[in-house]
Amino acid sequence: MAPRHGRNKMMALASVVLCCLLSAPASADWREDLGTFRIGIAMRNGESYPPGRFEEFRKAVSETLAMPVEIFQARDALALIDAQASSRIEYSVLSAMGYATAYELCQCIEPIAAPVSTSGASGIRSILLADKARAARTVDLGKVTIAAGPAGALGGDLLPTAGFFWRGKALAESGLDIVMTPGITETLEMLVDGRVAAAFLWEYVRPGAATSFGGGPKARLAEMSDAQYGVLWRSRPVRFGPHAIRRDLPSEVKTALRRMLLSLDEDRPLAHDAISPLLGGGFEAAAHDDYRTVLGLVPAVVEGGGD
Repeated sequence: MAPRHGRNKMMALASVVLCCLLSAPASADWREDLGTFRIGIAMRNGESYPPGRFEEFRKAVSETLAMPVEIFQARDALALIDAQASSRIEYSVLSAMGYATAYELCQCIEPIAAPVSTSGASGIRSILLADKARAARTVDLGKVTIAAGPAGALGGDLLPTAGFFWRGKALAESGLDIVMTPGITETLEMLVDGRVAAAFLWEYVRPGAATSFGGGPKARLAEMSDAQYGVLWRSRPVRFGPHAIRRDLPSEVKTALRRMLLSLDEDRPLAHDAISPLLGGGFEAAAHDDYRTVLGLVPAVVEGGGD
């Protein structure tokens, strides 16, 4: 009969070997099951990006995961959301509302990281900006015309519709004189030439930071007019749209991709500029709770027939 301590060592060794046998194939199985890791990106205005536009980013992901990677260009945001919700892609670059809508459809994705601007802003919030000479206080809004829009835009429409109240009533029921514009340029032009005295715009923000961030519509307005404008209302902040991944993928995949994104601007600047050319400040970890503000907007948008 073998000594007890000998049997214990043999059992411990067998356990280690069994764990290795069980874990090693499991680690490889997800690669075999997927075959190719697919990244979804929405076309801009229905036009596909030129060949090679995302090649550096594709290579970065392929090397990180040690497997083939393809870029799928969806014809628009809705097609991208559908592809993610139906698991035809594993990874997607989404807007904040795109993430909220996809999550509402399937609860099958989670954010791993989101971009930041070069100044450190991590999102936006809607603001009501007013000409101080015509509407210095919120009570003055009942006497002037206010610009909003474009329809379906987060800062100019959705956030004000959900979060702005005047005399206890939501924007749609407030009785205020609202004119919808087709775009931010038209909104600014109407504010400058006096056709409206106030407008729902947006500004860059970093929740919890005391820093004031430049850029955005307010900076454009300052270049167009010498008038004095004041902020009469601000919405809750919304994080920039995330890079999101299927929730059912192994945690090692999520960890590896998150780590890659957080160092992408330093380690692979060409890949970073390919996938985040406008903000340019790298990536920070993102979580589902960062998008609670827009998650609350989805039911209202769906019921109202919004985009």
